[in-house]
Formats: sequence, C-alpha cells, structure tokens
Amino acid sequence: MARKPLARRGLRLSRPDAERFFTVMMVFTSRTFRWSVPRRTMIWTAGIVMAIWVVAMTGSAYGLWATKKIMSFTQLQRDTYTQQRQLRDSLAQAQALDGQIQQLRKQMSDLLKVLNLKNSDPAIPPLPAASLPAGPSPSPSPQKLDKLRSGLERTSFEATQIQARMAPIIERWNHTPSIPPTAGYLSSPFGIRLNPFARKNESDDALLGFHSGIDISNAENTPIQATADGVVKEAGDMDRYGNGVVLVHTSQLETLYAHMARVRVKVGQKVTRGDILGDMGRTGNATGVHLHYEVRVNGRPVNPMPYMRLQREWLSSLR
Repeated sequence: MARKPLARRGLRLSRPDAERFFTVMMVFTSRTFRWSVPRRTMIWTAGIVMAIWVVAMTGSAYGLWATKKIMSFTQLQRDTYTQQRQLRDSLAQAQALDGQIQQLRKQMSDLLKVLNLKNSDPAIPPLPAASLPAGPSPSPSPQKLDKLRSGLERTSFEATQIQARMAPIIERWNHTPSIPPTAGYLSSPFGIRLNPFARKNESDDALLGFHSGIDISNAENTPIQATADGVVKEAGDMDRYGNGVVLVHTSQLETLYAHMARVRVKVGQKVTRGDILGDMGRTGNATGVHLHYEVRVNGRPVNPMPYMRLQREWLSSLR
C-alpha cells in the first residue's frame, strides 16, 4: 500500500505545472519527445522575436522610403534651375517697372516737346499719322501739361524708390542659402546624436555628441552644389572633415560642405547658387559615403533644414 502514494507523487512531480509551463510534444511511431518551457521564458522569447521583427520591418520600410526619396542630382539641379528661373522672372517684373516708366517718360517727353512746339509755332508741319494718335485732338493747355509732367515725375520717383528697395532684397536673397546642397536622403539630423566613433566628435568627448550639421547620403561622386552666391574661404583637406569647402555668403552667413571625394573650387573663387563645388565621398571622420552640410550664422552652426526649403517656400508664396 505504501507504493501507491509514492507512485502518485512521482507522477505528479513529473508533470509540469500548467500555470507556469508550456509543453511541446513531438510524437513518433516508436518514441515521443516532450519539452516543457517556463511560461516566462516563452513570453520573453516571443517578445524578443517580435521586437526583432518590428525593427526589421521598420528598417525595411525606411530603406524603401529612402530609396524613393533619393533622386538623381540631375533632377535636383533641373529643379533648382527651374526655381531660379521663376525667381528671376518674378524679380525681373519688379525691376522692369523702372524701365517701363523710363520708356514712358521718354515717350511723353517727346510728345510734350512736339505739343509745345506746335503751340508756339504754327508753321511747324504736323507729325506723321503714325506718330500721333488717330482722330482730332485739341492742344492741351499749359495747366494740363504741367499736371502731366508732375504726375510723370511722381510716378518715375516712385518707381525709382521701388527699385532702390528691391536691390538690397535681391542681393540678400542671392547670398542666402536656400536650396539642398545635393541629392540623397537624410542619414543624420542636426543636434544631439550617438557618437559614431565613440571618441571626441564635434564638441563632446562622450557617447553622445553634438552634430553641427546634417548628413545627406547617396552614391559616391554625387555632385555637390553651392546653396547660394559666395566666395570660397577654404578648400581642400580640413582634418576631421576630410576634403571640404567653406563658402562665405555674407558677413554673418557661411556654409560648410565636408567629406568630399574631390574638391573642384579654389580659395578666393566666386561661385553662384548651383555651381558644382565637388563630389560626395567619405574622407575624414566618416563611416560611409555622405555629405556633411553646415550653415553657420556668426560662426555658430544652426539647423540647415529651414534654409534648404526657403526657395521652394518662397515660390509657393508667389502663386
């Protein structure tokens, strides 16, 4: 009788608690295999597998998005030239106002001379039909002529004032970074990030570092363009930046283009928006092929992203 309780106890101990274990069984003709896995272990394993799957899907989705976002530099340059042409047309309309006023002023002056001569000397032959308006027109009185002159002078003065106000705006716009420096996708934003070199990077000697620009990744030798008119301040090897270029746009504004494979400009050279500065590479402290782009205001780096959208946003506001 003593064996039955022991047998029952052994059978009970050989079976795992259903509340704390999952049991996996494989049944064959001659043998059966059974594994009991703690529920906590099973949950952790499922969670880790799910996390890996989510990370993998997120990475794949970002890769697909980035691939769609990457456009060829030729397309970027075409868009840049189209936008610049639209800007020039818009600004030319304002600048052409003074030219139109000057032309009108000359025509009116010529007409006033003819009318004055016609009123003072009746022996002067009339103008050809093509030069004067069709139909009979009575000679204007001196009061009307003076009023016409004063109105023309006032309009010409206003046009000159508009042109004087537009000139510095146009000049400032030409020297303000306002387009993307190259084609590609944003691989590292501006601000605090994990230090890819785990040593002194940018300004901090720690795992976290301050990224003073943005990184745009694409294929090697993708062209890099100037984002505004300026003068080349530095060109060539720049230590941790590798091959790079620094452009001075105004007394406050500078831009930096780093990690180039090749530099195509020289110090002191004047460049305009859209000119090619060099080719994308991975020189200096770089973990891959990309462009490190900075915008500096009074020597301090600022987020370049708002500057890269300026031209498109300005054109959108004109429509």
